[in-house]
Amino acid sequence: MSLEPASYLLTDIRYEEILPERLEDPKAAARKRPLGLQGAEEREAELWIVTGGSGTLEFAGRSCRLERGRLLLGALGGQQPRLSAQPGAAVKAPEASAPLTLYRLGFRAADACGAPLVGEAALPVVGAVDDAPFALCEQRAQVLYERRAESGAVAVLERQIAFQELLLAALRQREGRTPAGTASRANSREAVQRSVERIRREYREPLTVEALAASAGMGRWAYTRLFKELTDRLPLDFLNEVRIGQAKRLLLDTEERLGEIAQRIGFSSEYYFSRRFKRETGLSPGHYRRLHRREVRVFAPYLEDALLTIGIMPIAQYSHRAWGVQDYLPLGEVPAFDVADGTREDLSRLKPELLLFDDGFERWSLDRLSGVAPWLLLEQPSETGADRLRRTAALFGREAAAEEALRGYREETREARASLAAIPGGSPARGSVACLRITARHVLLYAERFGYTGPVLYDALGLEPPALVRQLPEGQRQIMLRPEELSRLQADHLFVVFDKSENHTPGEERSLLQHPCWLALPAVRAGRVYEMDFFAWMNAGLLAHTRKVQDVKRVLQ
Repeated sequence: MSLEPASYLLTDIRYEEILPERLEDPKAAARKRPLGLQGAEEREAELWIVTGGSGTLEFAGRSCRLERGRLLLGALGGQQPRLSAQPGAAVKAPEASAPLTLYRLGFRAADACGAPLVGEAALPVVGAVDDAPFALCEQRAQVLYERRAESGAVAVLERQIAFQELLLAALRQREGRTPAGTASRANSREAVQRSVERIRREYREPLTVEALAASAGMGRWAYTRLFKELTDRLPLDFLNEVRIGQAKRLLLDTEERLGEIAQRIGFSSEYYFSRRFKRETGLSPGHYRRLHRREVRVFAPYLEDALLTIGIMPIAQYSHRAWGVQDYLPLGEVPAFDVADGTREDLSRLKPELLLFDDGFERWSLDRLSGVAPWLLLEQPSETGADRLRRTAALFGREAAAEEALRGYREETREARASLAAIPGGSPARGSVACLRITARHVLLYAERFGYTGPVLYDALGLEPPALVRQLPEGQRQIMLRPEELSRLQADHLFVVFDKSENHTPGEERSLLQHPCWLALPAVRAGRVYEMDFFAWMNAGLLAHTRKVQDVKRVLQ
């Protein structure tokens, strides 16, 4: 059947409960109908949604089974079904038959110019539809019936939209199907990808998972699983991310009030928009707008590396009574705040507008600073400096600056790796490399792929880890060694930092250097031990990583 482009307009909404005693012989019933209803071309187009019972309908030259879950589309105006157990069976006795219940939605079709279409040209398909998402169709039909008497332009428009969604759900399954009637995985992925693009285009609309699944021709759960596989997000989470992204742009580029922005991006209320925005970004919309429109006075202990990378100078810098300040950072005259001993009053005098914390929030009991300014805990799904930088940049709308810095870092590490590998025999000829954090009580050896140093030494620069590092279990970021266990570490080069946090007397962290097991290490005997800046090597920030790359080139080339 060749179909003309058409639009479909809902004209009638009915719910019928057909009892056995109301039914009669279909031939007799046909004789009673007006002649105008005899020809299929003159009957009104209808969509039936069968919600209960069972029966049959003589339709389109055959007997069509009616039961819960089945949809029927065609020129059905004036048609009446009958109860029966199987197609063609005799009518059951009233006491043995359950009512047949269904919604009947009448509609008419018009061509692109608005002229009415009749006959098969008015119908997108004729016959039963068995693979539509029935729960969605039933729910849409119920809402349409319950709201059928509501007046006003908005109510009429809402009914028409709901009908379009229902009709689409009834028909989309047939699109892109295999001959056997089941969607191929490739077609399903394409359908879900189209719905992803639809979300990006139509995020202002009141989209639901049911409607999106229906537009993809899939059931809700299959659609949701495939959507998450393709996007790593649930459909509504993805929708909200798109909306929040648009909200960020409007907050920065316009003077629109929050209620106007909420309406423009598809949220039902300013309250829900504000709550969702804060859940996604950690900031209220108003606070986000203030932070991004001018330089913000922020205190972010041990996150200064990320702030400086994206061009933000903090109002105070991290300090600790045992370790001091991060000398590798260009913080100049920025006041120091001791995270262990600093008071609420000390920080208040600096007039911060935002406090930004990482996992040190609990370790240093920084909840004692609450009330000085709004504070935000930066989520860290991984230990990589790139993730931390990107998350920090997103808070301040400086994603472009972060990506530019990351590109520069990648280029520098590529050049350094090539330079280090240029010696005769390449990196293996240089031997193995390890990093140690030495305290007065123990030694920490950092792993190959985790921690502050492994991703730089072994991944970015391609240096060789010693056997002990390779033996660490997957996911373990470090191993603690007692002095007498150092013989297990057969590394050719050692980068070391000294941690003063366990000292009882000044210089105690260096007592290990006199231990016989230390003196017996191959790297010590060969004079290949290199002391590095503690903070630059015990930080995963981009500036810290850049410093590590420069240090390695300086001592190994």
